[in-house]
Amino acid sequence: MTNASSVKEILIEMKTLSEICIDLAFASLMYSDELVAKQVFFIEKEIDDLYKKLLTHLSLSIKSTSMAQQFHIYFTIGEATNIISDSAADIASLVQRNIVVDDEIKELQNHMEQVVDLVRINEKSILIGESELSSDIHDVIGVDIVGIIRPEEGFFTEYNKIMKEGDLVIFRAPLECANAFIMLANGEITSVDEARVRIIEQKEKEPEKKLRKHQELLVDMKEKAELLVDFSYILALEDLPSIKNLIIQTEEEIDDFQYKIIEEVLSLYKNDKISKNTLIAYLRMADSFEEIADAAVKIAFGIATKHKPYRILEAIVDDSSEALYFISINTDSPYLNKTVREAEQTGDYFQILALKRKGKMIFEPEGDVIIRKGDGLIVKEFSSPEDE
Repeated sequence: MTNASSVKEILIEMKTLSEICIDLAFASLMYSDELVAKQVFFIEKEIDDLYKKLLTHLSLSIKSTSMAQQFHIYFTIGEATNIISDSAADIASLVQRNIVVDDEIKELQNHMEQVVDLVRINEKSILIGESELSSDIHDVIGVDIVGIIRPEEGFFTEYNKIMKEGDLVIFRAPLECANAFIMLANGEITSVDEARVRIIEQKEKEPEKKLRKHQELLVDMKEKAELLVDFSYILALEDLPSIKNLIIQTEEEIDDFQYKIIEEVLSLYKNDKISKNTLIAYLRMADSFEEIADAAVKIAFGIATKHKPYRILEAIVDDSSEALYFISINTDSPYLNKTVREAEQTGDYFQILALKRKGKMIFEPEGDVIIRKGDGLIVKEFSSPEDE
């Protein structure tokens, strides 16, 4: 499947595929969908093959001790990415074992920054004959298509892949954007512009149903594990003490979350409040998210020597499906004097991970925080099809 032939290409593809793998695994469990789970195993095997190819390339390239130190980070990223894909496959394996979860696990989606969902293209949908690129769904309504499963043909991740009736589309978006896209796919609304209006109408709505303690813990654990991966790449690029301290603190929090989740769900199961399948799902997901966090720490502290510039590492971050940027806010910035929420809802559809102000870092800033001149933003952006 892969044509990656250089260290840079291999690592970019491994990072992109691992991100897809996590999304697919979570979606497969939410919907007990064996077809989606099979794609997780296929991608996990692809990453295994890329990792072997990476080891061969790096081993043949090392000519000295200093070069071995310089390449250490690339060995580490390959190993960590492989661990992440293995953890995703562990989640998908529950579907293969016919583990059907209770609705309470599906409720978790509504409380996450980014929803991973799937929908089948209805015969009445205006998306038929369109691709992610041609339909403008990424730039207009903030939907990122993870992949398209077409029965008897395969799994497609190309941005210019034309959608057909019956396609199963796996996608990622904020909740209100996901709801609008599902309506487009079902043929309930007839234009992307109408979908955007729906999103604006819903954007201030909060989920009506509150989560219970064990649900909140799992949502926090998943999002912090993914955030830890993002910050780990940033630390690998720039040695920022505030990021380093946050990574250490977050990794400790995730370990604590895992212990509390285990304690909570075992108590619920003992008192017949959740089913055996749901207990197994919580335990498996908590274990997988902890492994992802450990893999992130490997990346963060994997540089054996501060040899600069790490051009390959910069390319891995910039060219994968989830790019990380640092934006300085000046008088010409389109985000000046906007709130964090307003900035995230612009046509760029990025997520603000941290705000730097007067030398201090504010992580996961509240939506009503106003962005000022002199601030710095660490953002994650799902790459636009036009950037490919």
